[in-house]
Amino acid sequence: MVLLGKVALGIAGTALAGLGLICSEGMIEVNVVEKQPEVHHVYVLAPAMLVPIATHLVPSRKLGRASAEIRPWMPTIRAALEQLRAGEDLTLVELREPGQHVLVAKSGGSVVVDVTDKDDIVHVSAPIRAIESTVEQVAAASSETQD
Repeated sequence: MVLLGKVALGIAGTALAGLGLICSEGMIEVNVVEKQPEVHHVYVLAPAMLVPIATHLVPSRKLGRASAEIRPWMPTIRAALEQLRAGEDLTLVELREPGQHVLVAKSGGSVVVDVTDKDDIVHVSAPIRAIESTVEQVAAASSETQD
């Protein structure tokens, strides 16, 4: 019986460590409220590490064109993400029109996009580290066989 308890504790500890690893990049939050014609609410909170992992699983030939197009811009993208990660919180874009508001900001270690209009409310938050990892995965994809 003691052996069974030790095995169960080992499995639980491994699962907890795996969960901690998966959540180490932070969380991606998507919150959408559609008001018209009916009210629909979608809320997704997912570990940000799943995006670079999913990108890694996409066949390289499917990412070939994107990789070829993004590769020349990688030094600029890396520098921008590094400065964004190191800098203070700031508003990148804010647009206000009657009945509409769009905000793109850096908050903590995440890029946040908030869009509000008369019909919808959209909030998306993604950690900068996950964005960086995903862009690196796309850039590293082989462009030898393009669709």
